[in-house]
Amino acid sequence: MNLIKKKEHILRCVRLGMELFRAELVAECTEKEIEKLEEDEEFRQQVEQHYALEEYNLLVKHNNAMNVAIMTGRTSAIQWKLERLNPRRWSSGEDDSSKSKPLKLQVNLVGVSAEKED
Repeated sequence: MNLIKKKEHILRCVRLGMELFRAELVAECTEKEIEKLEEDEEFRQQVEQHYALEEYNLLVKHNNAMNVAIMTGRTSAIQWKLERLNPRRWSSGEDDSSKSKPLKLQVNLVGVSAEKED
């Protein structure tokens, strides 16, 4: 298989969710071919664009799922996202007195039972 065909195969693998180097191995790239691919700006751009678009799509799905959880009175998804956005403030990890304590998040909705928790 020539390098052009290998690039196409690698991009298909990456679009399925495979990590780039492993996709290059699946395409049976030699070390020299991998070096050429590392220098190929257009190919690298295609891979990075895919990763960025996939991240965006997953974040939209996550946000939609989080909204459903909120409507049912569950807040763990919100807590999870806050921990990633600002772990210093929201993480419930190690007890470090220099950090401000994380707050227990609670959402009170009209018509939703307060007994529901994750």
